[in-house]
Amino acid sequence: MTNRIKVLKVAAVAAAAAVALAGCGGGGGGASTSDGKKVMNAMFIGGTADKALIDVVREVTDEFNEKNEFNVEMRIETYENEQYKTKLASLMASNSQPDVFFTWSSGYLRPFVAGKKVLDLTPFLEADAEWKGRFNDGVFGPVTFDDKIYAVPHGAAVAVMYYNTKIFADQGLEAPTTYAEFVDVVTKLKAAGITPLSAPVKDAWIAGQLLQQIGNADAGIALFDETVALTAKWNDPRYVAAGEKLKDLQGLGAFPDGYLGMTNDEGRDLFTSGKAAMYYMGSWDMSALTGDGVAIKDDIDVFNIPPANPGENVAVGDVDLAYAVGANTKNADAAAAYIKLFSDTTAQEGFAYDASYLISTNTELDEAKLNPLFIKINALQQDLTAVTPWFDRVFGAGEGVEFNNAAQAIIAGQDPASRLDELQTFAEANAER
Repeated sequence: MTNRIKVLKVAAVAAAAAVALAGCGGGGGGASTSDGKKVMNAMFIGGTADKALIDVVREVTDEFNEKNEFNVEMRIETYENEQYKTKLASLMASNSQPDVFFTWSSGYLRPFVAGKKVLDLTPFLEADAEWKGRFNDGVFGPVTFDDKIYAVPHGAAVAVMYYNTKIFADQGLEAPTTYAEFVDVVTKLKAAGITPLSAPVKDAWIAGQLLQQIGNADAGIALFDETVALTAKWNDPRYVAAGEKLKDLQGLGAFPDGYLGMTNDEGRDLFTSGKAAMYYMGSWDMSALTGDGVAIKDDIDVFNIPPANPGENVAVGDVDLAYAVGANTKNADAAAAYIKLFSDTTAQEGFAYDASYLISTNTELDEAKLNPLFIKINALQQDLTAVTPWFDRVFGAGEGVEFNNAAQAIIAGQDPASRLDELQTFAEANAER
């Protein structure tokens, strides 16, 4: 089976938000090992659910350290999501960025590029047609600024509704095909004493992706495109309607007790323990949901929150596993060679087979070696008409984060219209939009 992730639409919309830069560093290499190799540093996200992914990263790193011709040793550090954001921001501010680092696309990466903290990788990719040719069409759009490529994405991600097929079958339920059916599923599960939807929204982005997807389902790609083009406001009636639907779910008791203070790990555990029937999260959670000891791993399927227009099936998604090079690196050739290894067949198979991660290259995959949930999610995303990158990636730490905060407030029961008015006021006052 060839796993060709649909990224063309992602690239088109993300690039629209990221292409222009206003106005437009300390890597490793100072220390040496005992055998005289220069030390280089790489930094990645690696939380409790990411062991399989980081194992692949370590294997690639070991191979690089054993075989590279640059007389360097790459050393890696990993941090969970929020710690990573804080750590990288601090390093960027002090001009001490790592030689190689994980990054999200679009608005997250843009300020670092504008601040000249990131190395332009275009010359390396253009000089190596075989390397660049490994990737699916459109992959580089969300990491391209002013026609220059600043990161190499090795994966893809899409948010899906995971659901417990045994609970659904026991309750006589099927995956919904309309939003009304989705609400009916929530209502019936609640009446049966089952938590309908695990929503661990202590981290506001989880509320944000849910609100964004309800907006996708309601209004299709047009609303996202208009938002990126700055022709739609955050208090657009279509966003308010999506906010009302999110608040209605809260009113129906869709979410578990304590959901406002619930961490992502706790929310996942609630689902995998069979105490919640559904869990809306990115495809990156596949490995954690189907690992050894997960009792329900054979009882998980996925659906997309149903669209109002069946012909316009839009989901939240983006390129992922993007690796960039710090502008201050003392050995750009070695850094680029290290990143290239992650698109080799062995590494891509590791991401897909071992870490259950959607990939962004045209690597041929053996379906028999894939996690069954990988196959289900890949089939689901192949039926999508478009994907919309997370707003905190598109708009970055300003409006993107404030959108998430607004969603968190709405899912807590605040008035959607008022909260979205506040978001629009913030946007208009934000000169960096």
